[in-house]
Amino acid sequence: MPHELVTEDVLTQSTVAEEANVILRGGPAADLPDHERIRYVHDPGATLKLHRGNHYAHFAPTAETVPHGERALRVFHWTRTTYVAE
Repeated sequence: MPHELVTEDVLTQSTVAEEANVILRGGPAADLPDHERIRYVHDPGATLKLHRGNHYAHFAPTAETVPHGERALRVFHWTRTTYVAE
């Protein structure tokens, strides 16, 4: 079964560094390494559903922002994990 990607997974590290607009917080540490937590999200006002192997990690936007270089990143907090049906 091929790995299904959401739009945010397809971006290269250079694109993420140039256009990052969110930071993901929370969830199991092994589920999402630190270097994947700063990323570009097309709609920063919507809940993010991120495919991670046999499950999805869900992150909800908050009103909080944090400085990152010359940008302010919107903070998304982990809310839950759902599993892919087999």
